[in-house]
Amino acid sequence: MIKRFLISILTLLVVGYVYLAFVGIEPQDRRPGTLLSGSTVPLPTDVSFVDDVGEITLETRPWYGIPFSVTAVVVSYDGAIYVPSLYDSPQAFPGTKYWNKVVSNNSDVRLRVGENLYELAAAPVLDRQEFQAAFEALGRKLPFWREQIALDDFPPRFALIRLSPR
Repeated sequence: MIKRFLISILTLLVVGYVYLAFVGIEPQDRRPGTLLSGSTVPLPTDVSFVDDVGEITLETRPWYGIPFSVTAVVVSYDGAIYVPSLYDSPQAFPGTKYWNKVVSNNSDVRLRVGENLYELAAAPVLDRQEFQAAFEALGRKLPFWREQIALDDFPPRFALIRLSPR
């Protein structure tokens, strides 16, 4: 009886793992998801197309093999793509966000814009000048972000993550 029960539990765990790893659950608003669907395409040379979208989804790859995806805003600046990550208080990357911790261990991400997936590498912006310039671009696109920074506070209450081709 116990053996049958343990086999049933193990079967459910394996089926659940396979479902989450290969089928996927879409992230929505603040609720994270798993594997993103879409067509993988090469990243265009001109990445300014991301400035025309309000929200994107970003898939990270944790060590345990089930993708972890989130929704975020995005902006382009100087030929690169930037994604902000808001924290509860000023802190250095990776801060309190789970997906930032995943990125700090594995920089491979997939960005979905519309139905297109782009395989990219994520890196925190640590250079203050790059941070300020990319942040100003984000603030021009979305006024909410203009209010989120006091450049005298470094690190601020959020991180900027640069996405670039792998």
